[in-house]
Amino acid sequence: MIKILLLLALSLVNFTAVGEQVTADSEMWVPPSPIFSQKFDWLKLRSGEWLKGDIISMYDDELEFESDEFDTIIFDWQDVSELRSRFDQQIRFANGEVKQGFLIVKEDHLVLISGGTEQHYPLSELLSITSSSDDRKQLWDGKVNFGIDVNSGNVNQLDYLAVAKVERRTPFTRFRAEFTYTYSKSTVSGAEKVITDTGRLTSYLDWFYSSKIFFRVFDYEHFTDLQQNIDARDTIGLSVGYHLVKNKRIQWDITIGPSYQQTVYRKSTEQNDQKSGVVAFGTLLDYSISSRIDYLFDYQLQFVEENSGKRNSHLKTGFEFDLNNDFELDLSLYLDRVAEPVTPPGTTPPKSNDYGLVLSLGYSF
Repeated sequence: MIKILLLLALSLVNFTAVGEQVTADSEMWVPPSPIFSQKFDWLKLRSGEWLKGDIISMYDDELEFESDEFDTIIFDWQDVSELRSRFDQQIRFANGEVKQGFLIVKEDHLVLISGGTEQHYPLSELLSITSSSDDRKQLWDGKVNFGIDVNSGNVNQLDYLAVAKVERRTPFTRFRAEFTYTYSKSTVSGAEKVITDTGRLTSYLDWFYSSKIFFRVFDYEHFTDLQQNIDARDTIGLSVGYHLVKNKRIQWDITIGPSYQQTVYRKSTEQNDQKSGVVAFGTLLDYSISSRIDYLFDYQLQFVEENSGKRNSHLKTGFEFDLNNDFELDLSLYLDRVAEPVTPPGTTPPKSNDYGLVLSLGYSF
């Protein structure tokens, strides 16, 4: 009996010693920091996780970071524990000052390394981050879409849509250009008829005055439409914009301002070519329903002289479905409207509305 008690006592002592050693080892163990390869930017979350990849930008307390493994991810700035850049970054501070250098963010402190010297700032003064290197692809976003529909039988018909757009952002500016072309023709008994032949090029440059207000210092549109008898309609102007909502999931902007428009018609009309002053209004809503589904609503309205159509409007709305890192499927509704189309003598008046529902495959770069 005494031997059994002694064995139990020894077992208890050994178990306690092992437990104390495990606890001590657990308290001393610290996750290792990665070896900071200069091929990547590095991001550490407050959870202790590290990511390597590319810093794209930081606006409105949201960091956009691209990783080869997880594609592009948007993090709340408050979730970022540490950030290290491999290239120069442009840093905009709350007082409007912009500086450039290698960036280290750690322990609510910002270090900017430039010309071999370090500058230290409280993290609370940081407003935005963008790359300062013009040849870095992260300054630019691009996308191309293509959709096609071929019907054969009693009626042979071809419909296709092509879209290309690019965007570039800096701490103070945003440039965007987009070209959309739609074409449709049918062949019946050997006779071809063009149903749709429309092209639109839009381009603008925004300058951010504050977190809510921006100025569209350049706004240009070129539009052509066979069915509306428009050979070329060029509009150039400027406007002021306002961010109604801007957060991680929703961006909703409105713009309004004056423009000048000149229209050249394909066939001669009683009014001939037209020139008109314009009051332009626009609204753009971009809503991220989930990590893979986005909804877009883009509406532009131009008030022009009666001989130029009175009111010209363009609507693009639909959904974007991410398929993988680079490809997505878009379902879009397009509507172009001229309130009072100009009719060439001896021809049937064109209809006010041109619209189409298109499914297309997109590639982002």
